[in-house]
Amino acid sequence: MTRGLGLSPAGTPPAPPRDASTLLLVRGDAPEIFMVKRTGRASFMANAMVFPGGRVDAADHDAAWATRCAETPTAAARRLGLPPDEGPFALALLVAAARETFEEAGLLLARPRTGGPLVRFDAPETMARFAAHREALQTEAARFGPLLDAENLTLATDALVYLARWITPAVEPKRFDTRFFAARAPEGQIGTHDATETTASTWTSAADALAAYAEGALQLAPPTYRILLELSALRGTDAVLGLRGGAQPVTHAPLFDSTSGELTLLLPGDEAFDGPAGQRNRITLRGERWVSEGRGF
Repeated sequence: MTRGLGLSPAGTPPAPPRDASTLLLVRGDAPEIFMVKRTGRASFMANAMVFPGGRVDAADHDAAWATRCAETPTAAARRLGLPPDEGPFALALLVAAARETFEEAGLLLARPRTGGPLVRFDAPETMARFAAHREALQTEAARFGPLLDAENLTLATDALVYLARWITPAVEPKRFDTRFFAARAPEGQIGTHDATETTASTWTSAADALAAYAEGALQLAPPTYRILLELSALRGTDAVLGLRGGAQPVTHAPLFDSTSGELTLLLPGDEAFDGPAGQRNRITLRGERWVSEGRGF
């Protein structure tokens, strides 16, 4: 959430987090990232600017994805730091990120099964055909696989780099275990919001998004805010994609703290989380905005 936490009633057991995936599509030297604004009707992060994404759907676990993706389940599990037997789950996370991005942003990371670069929507007839696919997919997630089959495409899961993982605090009534991925934006495609779950969209640098947030022009959730802070120090798409250098990102499961009179999310490495005395890694809500203190994510 952006302005505060929707706290569960005292004594209520924590809600189990649901698996979710988010994708940062990156382009250019700035670099720019595609972001969408969630509808005010959303039950989670309403009106916030976010990276396209959403929960993992049952259809994302379909065994057929093992033949539709650009990597094997075992390879996907290895990249995501999961045991080999969790390969189908690893693919489901990647599929969900790509599916939600096509639904919410109209950007598709897929290649012809015969080989070659990512699909382009340059021709008017191609653009119209994939717009129809997108509209159909928004009513049923299970249509994503058949869409790729009909177009003879392979989902480019190997293009997604594992960037971050955030788990909603236990005090929240609605929780997600979200993996954040990054990928180079496909050429020949134009990102647009879906006007249903999202009401606006833009390509923006991390620095510009943070400046707009500081001015009160947009809302950001804590994970989005911290990710943008780290990316604001980078120059070029390659720097973003190489940020982790193949290493697994730290899992952030913030702890809620209000002992100082301010709403604070404590993160790994903070002295009140698991770090040494005097070390800070936290986000505090001051007024209407989150303020970061300490190291990045």
